[in-house]
Amino acid sequence: GFPCVVKPSNEGSSVGVSLVKSAEALQPAVDEASKYAGTVLVERFVKGREVNVAILGDEALGSIEIVPAREFYDYEAKYGAGSGTVYHYPARLPPEVYARACATGLAAHRALGCDTYSRVDLIVPDSGEGEIVLEVNTLPGFTATSLIPKIAAGRGIDFASLCERILLAASLKA
Repeated sequence: GFPCVVKPSNEGSSVGVSLVKSAEALQPAVDEASKYAGTVLVERFVKGREVNVAILGDEALGSIEIVPAREFYDYEAKYGAGSGTVYHYPARLPPEVYARACATGLAAHRALGCDTYSRVDLIVPDSGEGEIVLEVNTLPGFTATSLIPKIAAGRGIDFASLCERILLAASLKA
């Protein structure tokens, strides 16, 4: 049904992602996504809050809420100059929903056998149903302004210390 989200199966940064609202717009969106990956995903669009959970080792550090000024958190909303996207740390969720979102993120990280760190992207539906995992980023963006460092900073972990913790955790498994 519509609306739906069409995206390449193996791109990042929302490259090639389209929010499709009609049957007529579906094929052009599939064609666009196909430019980036042979396999295209078509997902049900769920209206709600987008939150990202940072995982470090075997701990959920916390969750940040993303409020794009655009219709959805696309490439332009992420990287466009003056996009108007706002980030709230901690995510503005009731305490029990926040805890559940962090637990869901950690469960997804574990289920996929991830270690060291990841970022789990979720939708907390407006309908009140449980959180929906959009994806697990096993190599998320990692600059001083990326989302994992923002969440870590909210926990009192500066960028240099975060890098050290990740390197130490990775070296112990080598």
